[in-house]
Amino acid sequence: MFTEIFGDSAVAKILDFLADHPDYDYSISEIARYSDVSRPTVYKLIPFLIEKGLVIKTRQHAGSQMYKLNIKNKLTQIVLKFDFELATAIAETEAEEKKKIKKAI
Repeated sequence: MFTEIFGDSAVAKILDFLADHPDYDYSISEIARYSDVSRPTVYKLIPFLIEKGLVIKTRQHAGSQMYKLNIKNKLTQIVLKFDFELATAIAETEAEEKKKIKKAI
């Protein structure tokens, strides 16, 4: 959802992916793969996201540091709420449009 609103920036892509999976942690490689951001870029951005309190380190797994969205951060909570409300609004708009199309047919 974030990329639809905030564009295709690497930060938006990373936050979009992590916001879709807030209960799970991921390695840099997984974040890069699933968010479609290069590994070097994820390596550069993770310290910034940690500094801002949006992402936290969780544990070491198979020699890799794991990261996840910091759901205790107030800003993150607002972002997750916004993401949910945005998804709900889009779904409702699409449902209304489908009803209009069915009535027109």
